[in-house]
Amino acid sequence: MSWALVLTAPAADLELLAAELFERGALGVELQEPGQPLMPGTPPLSPGAGRCIAHFADRDEAARSAADIGRTEAPIEIADEDWSIAWRRQHRPMRVGPRSWVQPPWDDAPAGPGEVRVVIDPGMAFGTGSHPTTALCLERVDELLAERPGADVLDIGTGSGIIALLAVKLGAGRVTGTENDPVALEAARRGAELNGIPAGRIAWTLSGPDELPGPAYEIVAANILLNTLVDLAPRIARKVSPRGRLLLSGLLSEQARAAEEAYEVEGFVPLARKEREGWVRVELSRG
Repeated sequence: MSWALVLTAPAADLELLAAELFERGALGVELQEPGQPLMPGTPPLSPGAGRCIAHFADRDEAARSAADIGRTEAPIEIADEDWSIAWRRQHRPMRVGPRSWVQPPWDDAPAGPGEVRVVIDPGMAFGTGSHPTTALCLERVDELLAERPGADVLDIGTGSGIIALLAVKLGAGRVTGTENDPVALEAARRGAELNGIPAGRIAWTLSGPDELPGPAYEIVAANILLNTLVDLAPRIARKVSPRGRLLLSGLLSEQARAAEEAYEVEGFVPLARKEREGWVRVELSRG
């Protein structure tokens, strides 16, 4: 038998919650995000909320982990084989763009002609591509790299590194992923190894965008929360090249205009929005 903590949280907090549980000894963590198909019999999610299910070998360890992060939920006893099988069933190859797929490491489906596949281990958390904000960014990066082959790509708040990994597989030029969380950055490095991407092909940096050396980028993606996007606007703006494209996500639909206004002050022109399940991606161009 094993033990599970079943914790609900705002969708934007799920990946951080998963990381905290992994640090406290979780054997595996399943994220159920808004809009994600759930297995039969699974309780529905509340609007805007998700569910984090962390599995532990020991009840006391699970209870301590809950207390450490300020939660009061009691561990639930489950059969070992049930959660592990169900957890894998939740993660299947998923098309994220016209030419691109994301898949777990246990699925070895080959890429079709002209397509690429990014392997992401769901146990590493920090972004598997299933959340609408990540999926919207992946889709547009795919489209932009088709329009601008070999373009340089900057992924701000890279998390699992999934956007940077996809950019490399689609033939981007210089690719950089920034993070302020060293645990996330290490997960991104492991993701690059899992995808057979040579060390040094992606510059992983524990820094803010304004600390990056070198020229600006033709494509910049920032999938982070609104307040951070607004606070970082002057620094992010400086890393977008003339006629470059800026993709902002991590935004609820009603937050789109506030994000646009923060970057219009920096000389950007809103070009398009795309919504999915209450979330939005904003695209802007410099000048």
